[in-house]
Amino acid sequence: MEDLQKKFTKLASDISSLPEREMRLSHLKTYLRTLDEESIAKLFAKLYDKDTKHRGTAILKGLLVSPEGLVDALGDEKYKMTYLASLELKLEKVSRLFTDLPPHKQGMHGYSEEEEAKMEFVTLGERRAMAKTNVKDKLDRLLSDPDVMVINNLLNNPRLTEIEVLKIASKRPNSPKTLKTLATHRKWSKRYSVMKSLVMNPYTPPRISTGFLSFLLLQDLVEVVDNTTLHPQVRAGAEELIEEKRAG
Repeated sequence: MEDLQKKFTKLASDISSLPEREMRLSHLKTYLRTLDEESIAKLFAKLYDKDTKHRGTAILKGLLVSPEGLVDALGDEKYKMTYLASLELKLEKVSRLFTDLPPHKQGMHGYSEEEEAKMEFVTLGERRAMAKTNVKDKLDRLLSDPDVMVINNLLNNPRLTEIEVLKIASKRPNSPKTLKTLATHRKWSKRYSVMKSLVMNPYTPPRISTGFLSFLLLQDLVEVVDNTTLHPQVRAGAEELIEEKRAG
């Protein structure tokens, strides 16, 4: 156990010293491939027993929000074996990281308002270019765009504010790909209000929501549990965290 604590402390320290997300993912990938599946499962369990107030812990949890990132870090075979190890060890917080279930709700997404619907007659190339402009009115009209690259260009646009980002995060219905793009964005995914909005959106993939749960405050976790529109896996994860926080 002491050796595992040392490994975790060193990993968190090394990760937090790197400036870019891509560099952190690369280091995590290299490190995890030196461990066996049971050690990885236990290391992740240690991670999710830690408070996100610590910078290294928060960064590590942020890297694991995306299921694709975890698959890439471990490789297909080790991914499957680590999942099995987490089940055998009864590490539910860890095993949830290895499930990528569809959103609890699904439906049509994209432009819905009559005025916004006119945007569908603008070519995709034009919309992608518009998302990079500094004209506020054009940016507002693109918030419901179904194209992931348009959304990504919007999120990278310095003119976009948190108010507009929250409109994307809370829009219902919305595309899982759009919400996943926001959930892994290097800037906006770190905002508490954005994390909460994504978790509370039943159109967010439950794997993404689960990855954000440990960042939420107690009162917001209670809100998650009480929200029957959310996936049972998300609500179960929130309930488990509530019990831990109240016991601690």
